[in-house]
Amino acid sequence: MKNIKNFIFIIFLFLILLSFFFNIQNIYCQPSSKDIIAQIDKSPKPKQLPYSPADGSITKLNPPPFAWVPVEPIEGDFKYILQISKDKEFKINVITRRGIDISIYALEELLEPGEWYWRYGVEGGDGEWFWRYGLEKGINDYDTYPTLLPGNIIYSKARKFIVPPDAKIWSFPGIKYVMNHIPKSRPRLFILKDEIGHFRYRAMYGDLKDLASEIIRDCDEHIGEALISEVPYTKDILKFLKTPNANVGAKYQDETCPYARYFMNKMENFGLSYLLTGDEKYGDEAKRRIMHFFNWDPEGSTSYYGNNEAAMWMIYKGMSTYDWTYHLFSPEEREKVEKTMKYRLTYMYNHLKYKNIYHSYNFQSHPARMSSFLAEGALCFAHEWKEARDWLNYVLTVYWNLYPTWGKDDGAWHEGPSYYNLYMTVGLHFILALRKATGINLIEKEFYKNTPYYIIYSNPPYAKHSPFGDAQHQPPNKTSPEYELINRGELMYQLSTLLSNPYARWYAEYTGSGPGRNIMGILLKDDRIKAKNPSDLSQARYFPGVGLVSLHTNLGNVDEDVHFLFHSDPYGAISHARPDENAFTLEAFGDALAIASGYYPWWNSEHNKKWSYRTRAANCITVDGGQGQAFQDPTVPGKIVKFESNDLYDYTLGDASATYKGLLDKFHRHVIHIKPGIFFLFDDLSAPKPVTFEWWLHTLSKMSIDENNKIVNVAQRNARLKVQFLQSEKLSFTQIKGFPDAPPEHGEKDHYHLIASTRSKVKKTNYITMLIPYKEDNEPEISIDNLVEKPNEVSLEINIKGKKYFVSFLPEVSVQLAE
Repeated sequence: MKNIKNFIFIIFLFLILLSFFFNIQNIYCQPSSKDIIAQIDKSPKPKQLPYSPADGSITKLNPPPFAWVPVEPIEGDFKYILQISKDKEFKINVITRRGIDISIYALEELLEPGEWYWRYGVEGGDGEWFWRYGLEKGINDYDTYPTLLPGNIIYSKARKFIVPPDAKIWSFPGIKYVMNHIPKSRPRLFILKDEIGHFRYRAMYGDLKDLASEIIRDCDEHIGEALISEVPYTKDILKFLKTPNANVGAKYQDETCPYARYFMNKMENFGLSYLLTGDEKYGDEAKRRIMHFFNWDPEGSTSYYGNNEAAMWMIYKGMSTYDWTYHLFSPEEREKVEKTMKYRLTYMYNHLKYKNIYHSYNFQSHPARMSSFLAEGALCFAHEWKEARDWLNYVLTVYWNLYPTWGKDDGAWHEGPSYYNLYMTVGLHFILALRKATGINLIEKEFYKNTPYYIIYSNPPYAKHSPFGDAQHQPPNKTSPEYELINRGELMYQLSTLLSNPYARWYAEYTGSGPGRNIMGILLKDDRIKAKNPSDLSQARYFPGVGLVSLHTNLGNVDEDVHFLFHSDPYGAISHARPDENAFTLEAFGDALAIASGYYPWWNSEHNKKWSYRTRAANCITVDGGQGQAFQDPTVPGKIVKFESNDLYDYTLGDASATYKGLLDKFHRHVIHIKPGIFFLFDDLSAPKPVTFEWWLHTLSKMSIDENNKIVNVAQRNARLKVQFLQSEKLSFTQIKGFPDAPPEHGEKDHYHLIASTRSKVKKTNYITMLIPYKEDNEPEISIDNLVEKPNEVSLEINIKGKKYFVSFLPEVSVQLAE
């Protein structure tokens, strides 16, 4: 007995000491004030969001999005505090929000027009964060540094912003409002319980009959088909092939991706067919697929680090399908599939918030899609899983403040039309689900209102390829079977309905596209929108958000239109963009005459690395054997310096100097379009040491070269392009067929590449190039006179069909019509 009492006493004493130890640790291992102070107001890193609203800025939204650079590492229990006031000292009338766990905030209330100030602070902490971070920083003298105890706050500086009276109202509804408006009954995604009868009537007898019949007929052809097996783990593939080359893994992922997407797209359509007909054979088939796919190991081959394309698509198409067929599952079946669903969704949330820190390092590709998929999962389980509230609040805050990362208010997309197609498709899927469930309409963002014009101008439906960005070799009317995506025409149809935009409907009808044979098509089919040719729009448009200038001569008329597209991107060559700042393309009369060359077999393929992801693949400038611009470096972007358009000419100036990271001191490309259809390029170039400058041109067919007269001719069916180098300096011309050191992996057709090089190494040079597109046997009468080439003066006279123009490049650009 005595031994037992002694043992109990020892245990009691041990617990007291243990408690004392943890209390001491909590006191002395809190986040250091010194370290917090060092991170307050720090500059954002590359690919990290800047402070918003910026100090001294005039906001477009009321309230504006609030964002700051987070304290890192971010997993600590400390919280942020946000204060907003018209008083710079924050002493009176202060709006305060506490307990913020991420470095962005969407405010629920409107701000009175006028001058405001904002600041953020860091508050509290439990010590665990500082314990880890302090050790990493070599800080271990906890007695020396004051600690950030609960209740203590370290504030940032005050930043001033102005809310104008005409700022767009954009107050966040708040997560409580959102959760209260999500229906508790099922279905709750896209079509609500009390709408089923209405949609079934439309599908059987009304305006959806033909579209629904197509969807159902396709399902009938695939019911009961064998499903794709769980894809092997990428590392196993590498081991089997006895190679450490991660590129092989990327290839494998991209090549298995379409199969997974194919079966999962069909899964959603089976669920949709069940919803539209009530026939359980479709619901049972949808259920079979859910049980199959959500039996795949979430920690295995389709984890985020295995084959995340399959993993993301599973959630993308699985949430709606499960919602529509929920009552067909037994409790045991629900428990089984929901366990996997929750695991995958939880992983997405943790990866976005803690691993990617997507709310701050927002310039990422896959997380932009993942956020949409996570939000649909949160809507699906809003009233069943307590975690869903946090997931939805996180994604909505990101969407409200930041989305889309790759575009600004002008509606253009940094990654190019092909990736635009993918990200808009999945983004609209979530936006419609949210609108149906809660009434919140994210399509009211300025980006969405303007986005049809990005495609109409930069990638009209008669275009032959889709610059600038990955997969730019594909024309817009091509469905993407390798990625199981809708074509651009279907996307434009959907946008035409959402925005009541007749020009977008024209685009869709031109490509022969309907609303899409899927849930988006069912929701957005609307015969009331009448198509309108964009011929009445301005022939030139500038998209400053992505540094894109589109110049047309007859927009909407394929037989007469000439389209010159110019690119110098403030994002730089990051993500799915390419190192092609100050590059151009030219299409005319329905054919591509100056192209963005190369193909996109898969991300980072050998062809991509050796060709497509190099500046020599663009109609651009390189030096000394193809050395060009930096790739995947956000610190050296391009820039559109000027843009103007009038009745006589269009003009734009791109600056790509920084993108060469010291290879060049200067690369200014001036583009003058004398209307209609005569283009001048003036390339002002200098380097820190003598180099051979190289001017590149890419085509689909072999060019003819007149080296003596410095003329290059391009022919493509009935379309012609004459390229004439006007500078007095002699050039060397080389033409390359195909991709000698970088053959495309899928054996695509050769492209042809012209290099017009300086004959000797020089530190400075100018290229003065005239581009004349015309139809076969109809070359316009053009002559050049009085060319002046001086260090600070470059000009010429041009006679076009009897009209004389004076064109100045230096010291300033101007175009004057002679009297």
